Amino acid sequence: MIKNILFMIRYSWNISKRRFVASGIEIILDTVEPFVLLILPKYIIDVLTGNGSWKQILVAIGILIGSMIVLRLIRMAAGVFINMAINRSDVKDGMSYANHFQRMDYDKFENGEIRDIQKKVSMNIRENNVIETIQTLLTSLFTLIGYLYIISTLSPVVALSVFVIVLLHYFFNKKISMITYEFQPTLAKYTRIFDYLFSVMASFDYAKEIRINKTNELLNKKFNNTLGKYTDENKKFLQKKHFTNVFSSLLSFFQNVLSYGYVTIQVIKGGITVGSFSMYIGAIFSLTASLNSFILQYINLTLLSKYADDYKEYTKKAFSQSDEASVEPLDETSNNAVIEYDNVSFMYPNTEMETLKHISIKIKKGEKLSIVGLNGAGKTTFIKLLCGLYRPIDGCIRYCGTDISNIKKSEYAKKLAVVFQDFKVFSFSFLENIILNHDLNSHKLKESILEAGLENKLSKLPKGMATSIFKDFDDEGIEFSGGESQKLVMARAYYKDAPIVILDEPTSALDAISEFDLYQKYNKITEGKTAIFISHRLASSRFCDHIAVFNAGEIVEYGTHDELMNKGGLYYNMFTEQAKYYLIETKDEIQ
Repeated sequence: MIKNILFMIRYSWNISKRRFVASGIEIILDTVEPFVLLILPKYIIDVLTGNGSWKQILVAIGILIGSMIVLRLIRMAAGVFINMAINRSDVKDGMSYANHFQRMDYDKFENGEIRDIQKKVSMNIRENNVIETIQTLLTSLFTLIGYLYIISTLSPVVALSVFVIVLLHYFFNKKISMITYEFQPTLAKYTRIFDYLFSVMASFDYAKEIRINKTNELLNKKFNNTLGKYTDENKKFLQKKHFTNVFSSLLSFFQNVLSYGYVTIQVIKGGITVGSFSMYIGAIFSLTASLNSFILQYINLTLLSKYADDYKEYTKKAFSQSDEASVEPLDETSNNAVIEYDNVSFMYPNTEMETLKHISIKIKKGEKLSIVGLNGAGKTTFIKLLCGLYRPIDGCIRYCGTDISNIKKSEYAKKLAVVFQDFKVFSFSFLENIILNHDLNSHKLKESILEAGLENKLSKLPKGMATSIFKDFDDEGIEFSGGESQKLVMARAYYKDAPIVILDEPTSALDAISEFDLYQKYNKITEGKTAIFISHRLASSRFCDHIAVFNAGEIVEYGTHDELMNKGGLYYNMFTEQAKYYLIETKDEIQ
């Protein structure tokens, strides 16, 4: 447990050091203030009931009011800093967990088990949770010592009896905390589902689908079904928790009767003053509260320790242990195969059928390869493996002779410029969407915009390259059409200037003429580079050096366009069948 506490403190320190300072201020204030409000009123009451002079009464009241004002002013002065530290910590915690998704291996990213663990730890292992637990624990400990000292001057037996009763509270609170911990996986699961449903309902990306297809009825149905299941689980959890709370409440009642009775008898006997009665009663109840708080926070700390174990398990499962593998320098000068698939097979998690089966292919430096096939043939999976998003279950993929799993991910990513089928445009400026995290090169930027055919669009933007796309960051942001967005990501790929360019179904939504024009641009952009074009439509294949035909996860044909047409196999059938539609579509465009 000690190791986990130190781990959580280090975690919190790395999130925000200001939060520790804010916590220290709160510990001092929360420790001092209760004793001021407990001890000073005792002297005021004693002066009032003991025929003290007005001067003594006014001095005592003045000290009390002055102390309260000073403490209040200190708390107000520190309040802004404390609240800012708390809010800053919460935001940085959220960003820390968001960064996890960016670092996470792609195959882990879509793993439901890992996302559930992440949801559970992200709700509990947060700096504010850790610091507030330790802060309350220390404050309770300091006040506990003070109250024990005060009560011991009345009777050590009373202090011991209160301690014993609160110790019994510990076992009940521990039981409640374990019930709560066991419910966390269920809570995380349903929270993840609710988060998804709420995000879909509020997302602009889904707005058209929901309105056109009246999907709101299906979403509401799924929400109500999920809510029903969650309510049943939550009811069981609350019933267990409530049953334990009943016994804890009975103990509290017994303790109150015992404490009031003993102190009242002492007043009647003349053993203590009325002011002392007030102080001791306050001390007894405050001791109980402090001891309960101390025990509760200790239990919470043990639970946080369990969550720390979950956090370590989560990071172990979610993040590759060889993210920054060290390898010998790559030899990129050779004209031999720059990419090589060596007997590669792959199966998606939680499935029983291989998506790729014993794929072996070499792609030379500067070669243009077209990958074609029907939907579900394995084309996109082939690219995902090449990008390092998944790892083969068998065989390996090499870049310049080195297994890509042994290359630093950050270095390997520099070798690839990819336009995915479901490419994304960010809610950033026009400029940022092109250069992303790369250094600004004005000449290359201008060339990228020109080659992508965006110069006319740029000239009409109200703020030029500083114009925001979409309105998330800027109310004056603009919307890009599908074709304009496609050109933008094409400019992005050109600007990156990577040695390998991958285009995954980039023209699936275009008509024949637009598709041909776009491929002409892609052909120019990929000049001198190793390029892979993937499509179930065959417009890209004519200007490629080789064509690999995929079917049911295997390469069933390989060769040039002419070779495959002469062969009269699957490629020939696909090409001639599509040619009819291209001819019809082209005539329609001309008309």
